[in-house]
Amino acid sequence: MEKCKICPRNCNVDRIVSKGYCDQTSLKVARVSLHRWEEPIISGEKGSGTVFFSGCNLRCAYCQNYEISRGKGKAISPAALADIFKRLEDCGAHNINLVTPTHFVREILQAAEIYRPSLPVVYNCGGYESTQTLERLRGFVDVFLPDFKYSDDLAAKKYSNCPDYFKVCTDAILKMREIVPTDVIEGGLMKKGLLVRHLVLPNNIDNTVGLLNWLANNLAKDTYISLMSQFVPYGNAKAFPELSRKIYPLEYKIAVNHARKLGFDNAFIQDSDSASEEYIPDFDNSPIKF
Repeated sequence: MEKCKICPRNCNVDRIVSKGYCDQTSLKVARVSLHRWEEPIISGEKGSGTVFFSGCNLRCAYCQNYEISRGKGKAISPAALADIFKRLEDCGAHNINLVTPTHFVREILQAAEIYRPSLPVVYNCGGYESTQTLERLRGFVDVFLPDFKYSDDLAAKKYSNCPDYFKVCTDAILKMREIVPTDVIEGGLMKKGLLVRHLVLPNNIDNTVGLLNWLANNLAKDTYISLMSQFVPYGNAKAFPELSRKIYPLEYKIAVNHARKLGFDNAFIQDSDSASEEYIPDFDNSPIKF
């Protein structure tokens, strides 16, 4: 049986019988819905067809999807996932948005062999990706939507047990850009391309400035980025005193002003009221049953 090396954790376990760092064995899904709270070029008017997968290869202390990153969800087959793709299309979704999909790439590609979505496929991940796994997604994924969490590996180790995050994530972002070199926007929606997200953390503004500098030095200034102000102390965040509050308006202003100074033309900015638990999906109520 193939040993799991699908992400940079390289657990090397048989996930049919054993759990890797992601805490998952077989395919498991927590929520399926039309999601209207993504960036406008992803959600559009009708909503993004989101499939929230259980487990995660990062499992950040402050995860806003804490319930599912720690395993909440329902085990399904690749055939059932293929049926979910169909039903999201029937509901009018603008795209198929695979949320935290990394550790289930094998099963997702099996589902795609059963039914290939006719909509753009969005790979919505934490940024901690193997370039070899990303290569397997060439021709299937249309839009890459990675988080870029850390330029500071000390913070990455502290909050995500991931001391090599910066190198791994930057290699992954460059690979994503190589796979989908051009952004295609039609009718206000991204059909192909790359959108890099960053959640600004309290007391970590130097981390934000560092990764914005890397983006400016390594990607074109018209790259789509999303600076998120929505941090709330969730999950296990309160175990870290510096993460026990929402970000201050000044912290977010510094991040936004730095992005503007660097010349980013396509930056999504959030309102301060986005830092609310009301925007965290209800994982006990999936509008599209599966």
